[in-house]
Amino acid sequence: MFALVLSVGLLFPLPWAEANVNKVDINAASLEQLEAVKGVGQDIAHNILAYKKDHGDFKSFDDLGKVKGVGKVRLEALRETFTVGSTASPVETSPTK
Repeated sequence: MFALVLSVGLLFPLPWAEANVNKVDINAASLEQLEAVKGVGQDIAHNILAYKKDHGDFKSFDDLGKVKGVGKVRLEALRETFTVGSTASPVETSPTK
């Protein structure tokens, strides 16, 4: 029975199971990781990191469209490749009593 369930799962993968698998977190990616993404290359990878240095972490995927060299067509092509991880923000701590 297990083999049957496994084979059905391999033939018909569930879309939700692959939602974030193999996506690159644009806020955590290194230059090498960005360059390895199809459709990015060296120049855009540098532009992504420069944008991030100047403006901070990306708050949404659509912010990638503000990067030099990333137009509407490229942005849509990269939508399934990148994810935006949690952005760094100060953590409020309550005083200990």
